Amino acid sequence: MRLGRLAIVGGLVSSTVALSCGDDGPPVCPTGNCTLDGSTIVKWKFNHFPMLGFDSDACSDLGVITVRVELSNVADPSVITDSMDKGCGEGQVTFLGLPAGTYKAAVTPLDVDGNSLVTAPVVVMGNAAAAGTTLEIPVDVNHPAWARPYTGQLLFRLKWGGMTCATATPPVVNQVLTLTAGGTVRTESTSIDNVVFQKLDGTDPQMCRAFTDPFPQNVAGLPFGPATLLVIGKDATDVVVFQNTFSTFIGAGVFNPTLTYDLVDAGVDAM
Repeated sequence: MRLGRLAIVGGLVSSTVALSCGDDGPPVCPTGNCTLDGSTIVKWKFNHFPMLGFDSDACSDLGVITVRVELSNVADPSVITDSMDKGCGEGQVTFLGLPAGTYKAAVTPLDVDGNSLVTAPVVVMGNAAAAGTTLEIPVDVNHPAWARPYTGQLLFRLKWGGMTCATATPPVVNQVLTLTAGGTVRTESTSIDNVVFQKLDGTDPQMCRAFTDPFPQNVAGLPFGPATLLVIGKDATDVVVFQNTFSTFIGAGVFNPTLTYDLVDAGVDAM
């Protein structure tokens, strides 16, 4: 206990009453240890194929409402160390204070009824964050892990050596498209601003569409997943002046990004 004392301030006498240690308020760290728990953050993306120009599908595209994340230490994989369900849109879940070690993170997207949307949980390995640090474990739930037969829309624009049709070298007058998706050459047609434009089976030469057109070329109802697009550009004399094959990805649903396919020259495949 501190003793009271008298002090003269501005001619007035003031007193300081006896204070107990408890009157100083609780300690900043009740346990005497101010070190924060480590934060191990598991983040998920769906159909993350940046090498194909496709960042990810949204939760709504795939009907995912909740994501379940289960952690198990590789030292004893039969025991689930921790488990948590989070709303899909949050994109991540944080585990605090995990014991040091390497963990298996098993990620399962769930529908509105709590049913799994994948054939099996997607598992990746990662380490627990040390005390006072943050560590991320990214998990890509990618095709072909999904259990349902989604369809998707492909939206795209074409460039020819970085240029639009008329300014390419040489200029491109007609284009021919062959799309292979779901293991077969597609017989659907592209549309532009809801007007049917060109068949995708390689049999339908059409006027080259300018890169700067207000609306992209697109086709809906395609099998979701990896695909290849063969693009041929012909000049005014029907000679092939550009020809490239592009590996691409058709995301689920209709809210997909518009991809740009830039042809290099005749006979060169591209990614």
